[in-house]
Amino acid sequence: MDALLVFIAFAIFIGGSILYSMHAAKKRREGFVEAAQEMGLQSYPDGDSQLMERFAGFKLFSQGRARKMKNVVQGDSGEVKIAIFDYQFTTGRGKQQRTQNQSVVSLQSHEIQCPDFTMRPENMLDKIGSAIGLQDIDFDTHPIFSKMFVLKSSNETAIREYFNAALLEFFETKKGISVEAATGALFFYRPGKKIKPDEVKDYLAQAYEVYGAMVDH
Repeated sequence: MDALLVFIAFAIFIGGSILYSMHAAKKRREGFVEAAQEMGLQSYPDGDSQLMERFAGFKLFSQGRARKMKNVVQGDSGEVKIAIFDYQFTTGRGKQQRTQNQSVVSLQSHEIQCPDFTMRPENMLDKIGSAIGLQDIDFDTHPIFSKMFVLKSSNETAIREYFNAALLEFFETKKGISVEAATGALFFYRPGKKIKPDEVKDYLAQAYEVYGAMVDH
């Protein structure tokens, strides 16, 4: 009897967890649709396969497996094509398997003229990697930036020319962000952070601030 009660309690717990997750996903979906309507943008709750194909060449969208995009909010100002969406992917196997979820802003514009690069927050493992010679473009003139971020590019010479003092100092005020960019496009996100629907405008504003710094630098 005790074993049966434990089984029933476990089944109720699992069933309740599933129902809660489904309800939360539905509310999130509805929230992003509402946010899109308020901003005069289009919404694609189940994702956009064309957008995924367009982004396939970028590192964020080529790592891991089980890649999913959903709750897409899109628009085009004429100068900039905007997209905000939830994005997840899975890495590792077995006990090492990890699924990373984050909300991403993509901005596409001919105004973005830069060498390709990825930039993300630096952690302790990165510091060890740097000590043994793994690539991380540091700037002796800006040790704060160099301690905050791992910066990589296929063209280190060009990226050192592009990241002038003003841009380095700008990013020193942006703890925790990640940026991936190349001519014509940039992606802004905070690794592992999913925004709430009512944070869409603010998150977009943060991405536009990066866009402005890169375009005007």
